Amino acid sequence: MDGIPIEFVAKSRLQDKEFADKLDLILEEVQEGKILILEETLSPQEEGRLIQGAMERAGEEFPGIEFSTLEGHEDVFDKFLNNIYDVVGRNRRRGLTIVGNSDVMGEVEKQEDSVSLLATAEED
Repeated sequence: MDGIPIEFVAKSRLQDKEFADKLDLILEEVQEGKILILEETLSPQEEGRLIQGAMERAGEEFPGIEFSTLEGHEDVFDKFLNNIYDVVGRNRRRGLTIVGNSDVMGEVEKQEDSVSLLATAEED
């Protein structure tokens, strides 16, 4: 591997999918060695299912995943909008989720308003 592909995934690509379909998309891309940056955060339940799905696929060819979330800060207006979205049964999650193969996701350091990532390419 000469480099590590990084794919930025727009919220619109995932928003109309059932989570099982999102999970498959995420895991298939990560199994190929990509680092995905999702334009949304995952709920705690979705994070749990992502971990479970990765553990089920883990093996010699796929060591599992690492991920980190950077949540957007909410002001009063954001909280109001989130409540409206909840009432109509939609999710409005602001932030980013970074997901990658455990082999390429090196050091991940999360702070309140930033995530630092050191990705490592496999040596041939």
